[in-house]
Amino acid sequence: MAQMTGVMEMARIGFSARDAEPDVLSRHEPEIALDAGTGRRRSRIVPEVPLVLDGEVVEDLDRMEAEITGPLFMTRLVYDSTVALGAFTDRAAMLSEARRLSADTESTALRDSEHVCTSNPDSLEDIVRFWEDAGEQGDIRSVGPGRGYSDLSHLHRGFLGAGNWDNIISSLSWCRFDVSLFDLTGFDASGGEFFAPKGCNTPDLTPFGWNDRASSIANWGT
Repeated sequence: MAQMTGVMEMARIGFSARDAEPDVLSRHEPEIALDAGTGRRRSRIVPEVPLVLDGEVVEDLDRMEAEITGPLFMTRLVYDSTVALGAFTDRAAMLSEARRLSADTESTALRDSEHVCTSNPDSLEDIVRFWEDAGEQGDIRSVGPGRGYSDLSHLHRGFLGAGNWDNIISSLSWCRFDVSLFDLTGFDASGGEFFAPKGCNTPDLTPFGWNDRASSIANWGT
């Protein structure tokens, strides 16, 4: 009887819990924060693929972390015919490189990996789907165009909504629009940003050091 009462109580709490409404994003991509007076900084990035910082391969991660204390804007790229994590100290440079790569759908590195970009992103859905597990598996959360969540801890997940989405996302679908994941809440890029350009999927964030890392997410479509 006590066990049944506990289950009923969980059900009452779970089903009465309400998710936060998605944030409406600015039409001017992106409306992101930098520091926001919090003094927070990004946590250590440990990718499984080569890390290329502002065009140069990083050989010593410890030295990079000591020397680069500001935000890093990250995206997948191809370096020396190999899929790599591109990190940039300037967001405009990151966007330029990410969009150049997404247009290069004939790249050998892209064809030989699970990460695929389409030459016609306008044919895709305007929503992006985020998954709990790699390979687009597990619990799922969809985000429409021009929407985002500034704090994933306010989104319920799992059995009776007992869990949340903070530091959970492991893969995301391709989408008609650009998508961003942030290490900090509030779209605060001080903690780092991972950018997925429109028309490209990301079936596993682990190689890029972004598995179970995101605390806020954005679909920049309008």
